[in-house]
Amino acid sequence: MCQASHQVSFGFNEQTFPAGLHICYLYNNENERRRTIAEFVQSGLAAGEKVAYLADIPSTPSSNEMGECLSQLGISPPGNIKPEQLILAQAETSYCPDGTFMPERVIDHWRALYRQAQHERFAGVRMTGDTSWLCKGMPGAERWVEYEAMLNTLVEEYPVHGVICQYDVNKIDGATLFDVLNVHPMMIVAGQVVHNPYYQRPKKHNVLASAS
Repeated sequence: MCQASHQVSFGFNEQTFPAGLHICYLYNNENERRRTIAEFVQSGLAAGEKVAYLADIPSTPSSNEMGECLSQLGISPPGNIKPEQLILAQAETSYCPDGTFMPERVIDHWRALYRQAQHERFAGVRMTGDTSWLCKGMPGAERWVEYEAMLNTLVEEYPVHGVICQYDVNKIDGATLFDVLNVHPMMIVAGQVVHNPYYQRPKKHNVLASAS
């Protein structure tokens, strides 16, 4: 597993980054979003990383459906990837497996994924998730920003190569948008990853304490 000092590429530009970036991606152009995320996924696979994509798709694809689903998302994975290297799943059922969103449960899932990737000897881990399901008002969704803050501590503890949280600006209200910006240290602007001027560094306490 790569160390935190290792520089990684996200594929959609020429920049390289240290591990542990938690990035907010606000978009209103679906084609641009699909291209950006596809390149993020593809570059991780090409680098030998384990990649998890929680996508806005009708259902988690079976092995027979995977190729068609990836094509619809604009993803062309390298031909030599391992079967367990790419996790593509429906966002809503992944975040809310029993119909309720529980931040601690999702954080525990990411911890387990990181440890599994280490055991499988992948070069790193990167994740991205679509948040369109939030507009459905699922039970527990009011804790979403709390979960995003937990991710900041998670990437400090586990050097995940990158986390991109996708937000369709047409599906979230202004207050939620402001809260989301407050908890993401980095953001994507015009295809570049930049420091988020709206980020508010939390007070010194362990936001994952409730998960332990």
